[in-house]
Amino acid sequence: MANAKPNANFYSLSGISVHEGKSKEYAEYRKCWMENPSNFILREFPMHIDVEVTSRCNLKCTFCDKLPQLAGDQLGDMDIGLYKKILDEGRDNRLWGLKLSYRGEPLLHKDIVEMVAYAKARGILDVYFNTNGMLLTGSMSERLINAGLDRISVSVEGADPKEFEKKRIGAKFDTILANIDALLEIRKKRRIDFPRVRVQTVYFKDLDIERYKTFWSKHADEVAAIDYKDGANLTFGLIRDWACPQLWQRMTVQWDGSVSPCNNDDRCLFLVGNLKERTVYDCWHDERERGSTNSIKPKLPESISLDGNLGKNNLFVVFFFLLCFI
Repeated sequence: MANAKPNANFYSLSGISVHEGKSKEYAEYRKCWMENPSNFILREFPMHIDVEVTSRCNLKCTFCDKLPQLAGDQLGDMDIGLYKKILDEGRDNRLWGLKLSYRGEPLLHKDIVEMVAYAKARGILDVYFNTNGMLLTGSMSERLINAGLDRISVSVEGADPKEFEKKRIGAKFDTILANIDALLEIRKKRRIDFPRVRVQTVYFKDLDIERYKTFWSKHADEVAAIDYKDGANLTFGLIRDWACPQLWQRMTVQWDGSVSPCNNDDRCLFLVGNLKERTVYDCWHDERERGSTNSIKPKLPESISLDGNLGKNNLFVVFFFLLCFI
């Protein structure tokens, strides 16, 4: 039988979960997040949407599996009007979670603070994004707090400044550390506990995980790691009793409105529409995506093969190693 296991590539190393101590409805959201994929339960509307507010980045990380695949015309920022269209539909359909990042650095978008505030005004329970932390100045942190940002994940590899800066070209370890500490100090002065701060790393083989955990636990609510995914060497044609949980949880919207069922379809092999022309609901119920979910319910074949043509009901998720940062 196919098995869809949420968050399989994520490891919480220390601190409290960024999901703890929330409302009753939030607890329902996280319960569905974990249980719906395992039980092949599909909501009428995605519980979560990844919105790529920008595909641009201010760094050139040596291990990046996303930006190197983008041509110049694939770099851009989401139009605020399109963004509001997505969130208005989300409000009307009980959208629970929103991540304002995918391939780029969200703090590069000139309207990022307005985007956070708009989502919170539309009743989204969990508004957050991943950032490299370089642009997370004290002033920006103040504005994001005022907008109601629920949590933030800062990606930092290791605890050694020199090694870190070799991998993340353009980043400064001390700047990021100071920015995180400034955010925590602002929270302390305001006597609030949001946004929750997670510091996370890609789990490289040479990573001293104990050193990492010890160092960063003093500077975050939660310290975590995610498995490394080699996006340049994807394997096709595998058959296994595994299913991507994202098909029951979320969708990804690129900055230009293109929609993918998964936030690891970096080559755009399986787009189900564009929100400039379709609704989120229509994309969520697109026959190609639902053909994938139906193919791996227990009553149907247990294993799906990915072929080079990506046929209508072929499950494309064999190579999606769930680099989801959840």
